[in-house]
Amino acid sequence: MPAVAAGYCRRCDRDHELGAGNARAHAHELMEEFGRLQRLDYQATEADADPLLSFAHLFPGKPGNMFGLLECRDRDGQTVVLRAFSSLRRGIRAIPGWVPPLLSADTYYGLIVPEQQAIEAMTAELATLSDEPERRQALSERRKLRSQRLFETMRARYRFHNFRGETGTLREVFTGGAGIPGGVGECCAPKLLVHAARNALRPVGLAEFYWGGSKGSKTLRQGEFYLPCNSRCRPILGFLLCGLDDDDLGARP
Repeated sequence: MPAVAAGYCRRCDRDHELGAGNARAHAHELMEEFGRLQRLDYQATEADADPLLSFAHLFPGKPGNMFGLLECRDRDGQTVVLRAFSSLRRGIRAIPGWVPPLLSADTYYGLIVPEQQAIEAMTAELATLSDEPERRQALSERRKLRSQRLFETMRARYRFHNFRGETGTLREVFTGGAGIPGGVGECCAPKLLVHAARNALRPVGLAEFYWGGSKGSKTLRQGEFYLPCNSRCRPILGFLLCGLDDDDLGARP
């Protein structure tokens, strides 16, 4: 079975891989649901649906988003299908029926959002200082330092779990070199695999697809399948998949 997710594992000194299994069939069912409901809160009735989660609100003629399905087996051998979305605009993070983000709500809303708002305020102030180069330079430096501190704080708060029962910070699990890009851990595959590992589910197949308007120079197209990204996902997938290919381990919480 060709791998759809793979990454180098330092612990084992080799790549770990995961194929598609039947995940693409489940993904096509999800696409049909998207076409029918045109919203993400599929567990809500039409009367209770949140208009902020409608596609008309989320993707109004703009680029869409990546979505993922992870086919798993529980301890009884029953099929469990997990679904995830990569980071959505407008601060939408948790929706019933979708796996949660890795960062807790307390961390995100209590720590990250206030800092982001402070940095945005500094950016807005910079726009008013075009005639004051010294003040502008000083404020620009303060904004840069504050952004760097926030980035380091976010990195330290991420905790990744694998199928060996191990946990690691972003710096501990990332194998892509010293420069860690923003957004690592916010894509579909990491969310799905961490949730499965935490809940004693054993993945057997993964599929990710794009939904919405065309996006980017490579022109992501609605309904087409794509592999996890090389910059953010592949450098942590080796750690996340570790333990899956050991028959005596199984999935652990």
